[in-house]
Amino acid sequence: MKHADFYPDNKPAQPEWHNHFASRITVHGPALPLTTDEVDNAVADNLTLAYGLGNWITNVREYGPACTAQLEDLRRGTGNGTFAFLTCVAPTAPTLPVGADPVRPGALQRTFDLVAIIKRKPGYTETIGLDLGIIGPEAPPPPPAGEGPTPRITVTAIAGDTFQYVRCKFIKDGHQNVAFQCRRGNGDWEDIVVSNKSPFIDNRPLLVSTQAEIREFRARFVDNNLPSSDWCAVVKVTVSP
Repeated sequence: MKHADFYPDNKPAQPEWHNHFASRITVHGPALPLTTDEVDNAVADNLTLAYGLGNWITNVREYGPACTAQLEDLRRGTGNGTFAFLTCVAPTAPTLPVGADPVRPGALQRTFDLVAIIKRKPGYTETIGLDLGIIGPEAPPPPPAGEGPTPRITVTAIAGDTFQYVRCKFIKDGHQNVAFQCRRGNGDWEDIVVSNKSPFIDNRPLLVSTQAEIREFRARFVDNNLPSSDWCAVVKVTVSP
């Protein structure tokens, strides 16, 4: 059965994923095998990501409203106590492995790259993958074409270089891909893209460079290279020079 992505889409769950990965990579690193440097740097990257996505950003978001409230107290507050401005105090940063390199930008991409390397290691097993949290939950099989819901899509005109583009957003709902068709003028439906990542940009030039046009879009799910739903309702957008 196909598995969903292992990395949580839910942002509050991401720090826990990174902390878990950092703790378990030290256990499974020797068996894969990974070098000590690879393990230490992975731990450093993921502890830092967990800190940044968790305690640090939470502190930052809470500090702004607290400052706003304090300014209101400064302007209209009561009492005889001495007023003092808040000081931003960051939460305690994690302790990184002694042998790790300084954490550089791109820690999340390095982690994804490492996951791909791990899955090619001779010592890798599904048991290790599940314990590291790098195997997603089983995804339900897609329904046959004509059964189940159709894709939910939105299209929006956005500024382009010399004319407007169209931003096309969609929700996969556990499917592999979404196929889009577009019709403009009095033409036929055209296949424009089969995509697994939302959004995509329709940057095709206007039929007449100086004239606005209405573009109609529809989409359907595609799984295992075959259509797996009916076309969704048509949505329209006006694209201008």
